Amino acid sequence: MSAALSSAPLREGGADQTVEAIIRLARSVTYSDLSEIERQGARRVLLDSLGCALGAFDDPAPRIARRLAAGAQGSRPCTLIGDPRQTHGDFAAFANGVMVRYLDFNDTYASPHGVGHPSDYIAAVLAAAEEAGAGGSAVVEGIAVVYELFAALTDATKLGVEGFDHVLAGDVASAVAVGVVWEFDDDQLRQAVSLSLVPNFGLQATRLGELSMWKGCASANACRNGLFAARLAREGLTGPSQPFGGRAGFEAVLGTKIDAAALQVTGGTRAVGRSDLKRYPAGYFSQGAIDAALELRAQLEGDGPIATVEIGTFEYGSRVMAGDPEKWRPQTRESADHSIPYVVATALVHGDLDVGRFSEQALHDPEVARVLGGLTVHEDPECAAAWPGAVMTKMRVTTASGREVSTRVRHYRGHALNPMSDSEVEEKARRLSADALSDRQFQELVDAVWSLDRIATVEELLRLTHPR
Repeated sequence: MSAALSSAPLREGGADQTVEAIIRLARSVTYSDLSEIERQGARRVLLDSLGCALGAFDDPAPRIARRLAAGAQGSRPCTLIGDPRQTHGDFAAFANGVMVRYLDFNDTYASPHGVGHPSDYIAAVLAAAEEAGAGGSAVVEGIAVVYELFAALTDATKLGVEGFDHVLAGDVASAVAVGVVWEFDDDQLRQAVSLSLVPNFGLQATRLGELSMWKGCASANACRNGLFAARLAREGLTGPSQPFGGRAGFEAVLGTKIDAAALQVTGGTRAVGRSDLKRYPAGYFSQGAIDAALELRAQLEGDGPIATVEIGTFEYGSRVMAGDPEKWRPQTRESADHSIPYVVATALVHGDLDVGRFSEQALHDPEVARVLGGLTVHEDPECAAAWPGAVMTKMRVTTASGREVSTRVRHYRGHALNPMSDSEVEEKARRLSADALSDRQFQELVDAVWSLDRIATVEELLRLTHPR
């Protein structure tokens, strides 16, 4: 028996206090109590997510997910984003979730103990609301619940970037949000939490080394897991009574204690009202670095080739996005969009970073490779001190002629402390959906999202993503 298992305290009987805290937190988020900032936050992240999904529609993993979904039928079929076919709710949650996540363009939540993407789990809320025949206000509430729980669980579990993957928090957040949409009582929520946690420990190998397609699918699988767990709980299936604190539960297996304070109900703007959006299809830690690279490139226009690039960041960002050999010569789009060296070199060479910069041809661009050869990433004390309140980057670029320019970016455009405007969110979604929707069709979708609370059904909303 492992040391973690043998030394863990055995709690016989009684409630799992972490489960009870999760339920209290979920119950504290209701549509009627959401501020307009929080309601608009839910609409913003939904529009952003739909844009990301449509932009990823033709990529390999989304095609695979939809192909699987097309063969599944449910008694209450659910709608696919961008595809007129309907499918079983579990497969809709998975396929839609893959599309939202695949470009690594959706929003982020960051804390000292972990980083993840709460909009990954909107797909579970959409499927649950469509199955229930619920309207837009239920979607707003469900999104707010899943954001609040994902953020709190990220802080409470302290999963970090080694060992178990942050989608474990998404399994639980999805299950509870689905339960809220389906109007579960507390005991049903307890079972949903247990059935989403105990069977579904994902490994952080998903995000380290050379990254595979699964990097963009793991959270979609958590959506499916959460929906299925809630489905089981609704039918009366029970799970272990102490999934966090009991013998061989979360705390015993990981050898860590849940931070109960992170799950307390507090005041202030809820997580859905303070999300960090992205302007570039790349990992969260690189957003400020791309801003810095584009700023310096503009200053160096016409000054000849770049000789060296020095990037200062914080330890967490460097470890995740520059700490593996694969991040310095990425061979897959998944490794490239999680590589600070690659995205900075690409931005410096080409003056942009859009989804086309991760094609097979782009990955072998000789000029990008040349700049990579003179690029370094190091931990900077000022950037380290600023994290996680700021995703700070410092950069110095020197040309072959000896000219040197430098800058620092504390809060990249899109960070909650330097937010994108509603019109910027619209424009991002418009660019991403341009191959799928006409200008008129896109405007209909935008109008529907901004008036989400009055939409009668989820199917009505998602049908607006279908080309016609």
